[in-house]
Amino acid sequence: MTEYLMDKITNYSKDGHKIIWGDALSILDEAIEDASIHLIFADPPYNIGKRFGNFVDRWESDVAYAKWCERWLEICIRKLRPDGSIYVMSST
Repeated sequence: MTEYLMDKITNYSKDGHKIIWGDALSILDEAIEDASIHLIFADPPYNIGKRFGNFVDRWESDVAYAKWCERWLEICIRKLRPDGSIYVMSST
């Protein structure tokens, strides 16, 4: 079953499982209850200047990138259950 939450946000669900695809920062607070997630796996942009279509993985400064990371990490931590885990991929 596919349900469209917002313009470019898609919610896939089957057999009691759900995947939400879209911009994490714009929907995370609205679509997911606090302290409800067992596992978060994140593979954020690495801020190394790689091109992905029209997007260049480079923030205006290292400070801006760190603030962005802090923002999404704080949200993710709030969404984790007390016994939950978060795995974050990182560049070398």
